[in-house]
Amino acid sequence: MTTRLRIAPAAFAVVLLALVAGLSACRPAGETAADHARQQIGRPYTSGGSSPETGFDCSGLTSYAWNQAGVSSIPRNSTAQYNWTERISEDELQPGDLVFYGYSGEVSHVAIYAGNDTIVHARNSRYPVGESTLSTYWTSNLIGYGRVPADAMPD
Repeated sequence: MTTRLRIAPAAFAVVLLALVAGLSACRPAGETAADHARQQIGRPYTSGGSSPETGFDCSGLTSYAWNQAGVSSIPRNSTAQYNWTERISEDELQPGDLVFYGYSGEVSHVAIYAGNDTIVHARNSRYPVGESTLSTYWTSNLIGYGRVPADAMPD
């Protein structure tokens, strides 16, 4: 009888751990990508950079974050990312969606939407990776919003 009492709490702990692991696997990939981008806040801006070791440029950060969330097909530069994503409106933004900026209709900057009207981006060589409000200096240069295509999402 004492053996059963000792095994029951251990079995319960194993089942509980399996349930928690299963719940985290159900977490939307966009939230995971946004979290990976946030983890890079403070890393240096590096032209052509795409890793925590080298630093990041804007599209290096977004491609890194989405790769960490299981999407390996995301293009590496901001224009290609714009062309690859599905257009959405500001009202549809969810964590992980991409926000595109530029001049004269040409995309030159990308950020990842982190929720609560914030973006995470690698701005330029004067600033490390940081978080900004959606309505920043960049707002006047907004090109549009994009979502990673459903067929690119991890299973």
